[in-house]
Amino acid sequence: MKIAEFLKAFNEVVPLAAIGYAKDAVGLQIGYEKHSELTKVLLAYEITDEVISEAIGITASLIISYHPLIFPNISSVTDSTRTGTLIRKLIKNDIALNVIHTAFDSHPDFGTSRLMAEALELDNIRSIVSHNDLLEKIVVFVPKENAAQVQDAMWQAGAGNIGNYDECSFSGDGTGTFRGNENTNPAIGKPLVREFVNEIRLEMICEKWKISDVIQAMTAAHPYEEVAYDRYPLNNSHPGFGMGSIGEWSEGKNLNDALHQIKKIFGTSVLRHSGVLKDKYRRVAMVGGAGMEYYSSARSQGAEIFITGDIRYHDFYRAQHDGVLLVDAGHSETERFVTAGMLKAAMAACNVVNLHTEEAKKIVVPSAIRPNAVQYYQ
Repeated sequence: MKIAEFLKAFNEVVPLAAIGYAKDAVGLQIGYEKHSELTKVLLAYEITDEVISEAIGITASLIISYHPLIFPNISSVTDSTRTGTLIRKLIKNDIALNVIHTAFDSHPDFGTSRLMAEALELDNIRSIVSHNDLLEKIVVFVPKENAAQVQDAMWQAGAGNIGNYDECSFSGDGTGTFRGNENTNPAIGKPLVREFVNEIRLEMICEKWKISDVIQAMTAAHPYEEVAYDRYPLNNSHPGFGMGSIGEWSEGKNLNDALHQIKKIFGTSVLRHSGVLKDKYRRVAMVGGAGMEYYSSARSQGAEIFITGDIRYHDFYRAQHDGVLLVDAGHSETERFVTAGMLKAAMAACNVVNLHTEEAKKIVVPSAIRPNAVQYYQ
């Protein structure tokens, strides 16, 4: 199997178009994946010298990393920088690097914050902020007698999904006109003759990363030589993909119990938190890594605790004024479940390319190294 084949399947599971940060660096950063064979793939939290050595040791030709190595950009590749040194080592050993970062964060089933919320045993888990630029509406005009086959082809290719519903569409009757020139071979009518056809306007919502497959399936099922269709960008919120998670404990926890569970779950040596005191805390919001930009949205949804990393000093005062328990549990620590989530995604990708579980386990290897740039002195 080629690296390109595996990455295509992986992108179906974790679509890179669903990034939570518009300027994020995701996708293939190093390697010629089109012509390279996949030996093994190492799933890593981030790229370090030790991780690359681990990939070399298992003869991996691909690393899928959560954190980018190249971000936002570089001006040279030399041994004078950490990034340059690591890039040279990857290239020397013919190892491709693919990055998923906030595209993975956004995933509704095993995104970073979702994994955090599940580990904290919260109920009613949902995104703090849903993405609103991931959907398009595709409209096609098709003869009435062919509408069902085109409709079914579009559904099969992935269009027409809204939340927990699939096969969603809308259709309306109308009259289509066309006239082919002398080089046409129309399925209906004759060249150089204006035709009037009873057509159906068929429209469906579609996620951006499925549009190409849907159009291909639609045109293959359509009887016309030239298929008339429109694409409309939508500002609708996606019901699944989004950033951060919020949920509730079934029973409220006092301050000590809440902090003790957070510290234990994320394996943090020390917690920094604001000075807010309440008898009980129930609604908890979180964003893995550095997520203070989502604090206001979480607060507006009634969050009593907000957990993230890399919190600035004055943000603790702000939260205290707002009556929110703000907890800095560490950047790496709040992302500690990422590799486990990546493994679920990789196994799902193997299923897309019809690799049986036992064979997939030989190819997909989660890294045994858990890097953390921050050390604690106690």
